Formats: sequence, structure tokens, C-alpha cells
Amino acid sequence: MPMRFELEYSRFDAEQGTNVTETPVMVHRAILGSVERFMAILIESFAGKWPLWLSPRQAIVVPVSAKFGDYAEDVRAELKAAGLFVEVDHSGDTLQKKIRNAQVAQFNYIL
Repeated sequence: MPMRFELEYSRFDAEQGTNVTETPVMVHRAILGSVERFMAILIESFAGKWPLWLSPRQAIVVPVSAKFGDYAEDVRAELKAAGLFVEVDHSGDTLQKKIRNAQVAQFNYIL
């Protein structure tokens, strides 16, 4: 590649006492390219709905009304202690809207 693009750099040669122009050496490894292809295949095959072990949005607790918010936080704390990523929806939306939002966000479990 460096030769095709006619890349050069100059360095000082102590023996000759002058600047010498050289062609750089390019070492190529496709480790990141293969990881990127692997992630692209995963994203395509799961269509954004990640399996539980890989998902950043594993579960959401949807309280049926604002007065059950404290209980929803207790449930979240227990699930978080078990090692899950859990959120609570405290929005003022209706129950149907909260469930729809959680489905669109592709949570694995909606509680």
C-alpha cells in the first residue's frame, strides 16, 4: 500500500550526516475488521432484540399506578441484586403506553 500511494518519510542518517527518504512499512492485521463483521452479523440476526445475557435492557418494571412506585423500586432492587439490568418506568403515561414504550425499546422482560 505505501508504494501504491507513493508514501515516503525522511529521517536523519547519522552515518551519512544527511536526511534519507524511505518508504514506510505497513503491517496489516484484520482483528478489528473481523470483530466488526461479527457484531454486524449479530445485530442483523437478532434484529436489535438482544438475548438476555447480552442485552443492555434486560427488564423494566411498569407499575400500574403512581402509588405502586415504591413497590416497583423494591422489585428493581431485588432484580438488580440478582445481577440484572433493570429500570422502572415512573412516567405519567397510561399503563398501555408504558408497556408499548417498553416493547419499542425492546426490553427482554416487562414486569
